[in-house]
Amino acid sequence: MGEYSKIELALLGKFTDAIDNLIESKTYSETDKDKMMFASCVNEEEKNDFTKSEIKKMQKKLAKCSADIAGYLRSYINPSELDLKGDSIYDLRKRLINSFLSRELEDSLIVLKRHFTSFEIIKSLDDLDWQSIVEEGQFYIDSKFMNHFIKYMALAERLNTFKSLLKYQNEETKSEETNEIYDLLDTIRTKDHTDLQLYDIVKERTQLNKDALQYLYKDIEVYLFGEKDDFECKYSEDETEQAIEDLKAKGHSEDDLIMLGYIRKSKAFNVATNDMDLDFTYINKEKLFFPLEFFPIYQLQGLINKELAKIKEKEELLNPQIQNSPKLKTDLSVPQLSLVFKMINDLKPKVFNTKSDAELFRFISVNFQTKKSSEKGISTQKLRNEFNNPDLKAIEFWEKHLHTMLSNIRKLK
Repeated sequence: MGEYSKIELALLGKFTDAIDNLIESKTYSETDKDKMMFASCVNEEEKNDFTKSEIKKMQKKLAKCSADIAGYLRSYINPSELDLKGDSIYDLRKRLINSFLSRELEDSLIVLKRHFTSFEIIKSLDDLDWQSIVEEGQFYIDSKFMNHFIKYMALAERLNTFKSLLKYQNEETKSEETNEIYDLLDTIRTKDHTDLQLYDIVKERTQLNKDALQYLYKDIEVYLFGEKDDFECKYSEDETEQAIEDLKAKGHSEDDLIMLGYIRKSKAFNVATNDMDLDFTYINKEKLFFPLEFFPIYQLQGLINKELAKIKEKEELLNPQIQNSPKLKTDLSVPQLSLVFKMINDLKPKVFNTKSDAELFRFISVNFQTKKSSEKGISTQKLRNEFNNPDLKAIEFWEKHLHTMLSNIRKLK
């Protein structure tokens, strides 16, 4: 194909962002499990062995990818200087996605141009719409192959994270090797800083550039991942269980402990049944034993998020959206709200006349506000995660109230 028209470039840009977001979504869904497994390691040796074991597992899975995408994965996992061209690994991923789409969408672009005849039509769709087009294979897009690419790029992203974690562990082990960012974060943890001082640190490091802010935030996440687990491994399972029992002895019920963030209940994958039907209880050791240790780092993350929010507001001013009606406020939690919509959506025949789950997530996000969600709405990514992995407490909540609702409806006969 020759040079792209402006419409074609705009379409490729939208699909590049959509696939990048889908890769992030797929990676994010594994993060909690990775953290839980890493936290279960009792010492540095176990953590190192676990990290290496996971890397080997992912390498074996990656070997099963289609030969047509192997080159993209190789460039992302082990990029050369030529691959990077001076860019960050995140810029590289976008370029690889764009390159992949330039080849795979060649025929589909002909059909897409007939529908998207202007920039106004392209702008009328939001991120979830473009993701739905990819996932559902609209406009003759090969959704099976696209999802294959997304699956393996997400796996490559996880592999990169674990490789970074292994590198971090090795840097911690070798005292002569230092990491400037981690040294800075260690200093922030141990010394008092005002908000202005933290702002100056962020500004000096990033010049308040959007990409730099995001990279710094990612570095902080990797730092916290390793440091928090170093603290958590100091406390045995017996000590942890005893701390929970002590809280219960002081009058805290299990519901209180969940509400206060000491424990979280959910469903885990059962290999025997191939279903999410195992009860799993996660105990927050940080909340129990060292609740203030990383407070300055969380302040730093909050400051970065504020700067990113300012940038987003400026971007939205350049592309103003139609004002929506006020959101319906609910006392339901996001998991509870998500589960009731999931139950209705799963009914057969279908109740909601929606083209995709993404459309339903967008409706919930735009129209509902929980006590903890912001005015901008509930995260569609969180809704997607809750649909795929319902929270145990939400299941128990609706199990109780559905019995009540069934009793009430019988009275109406």
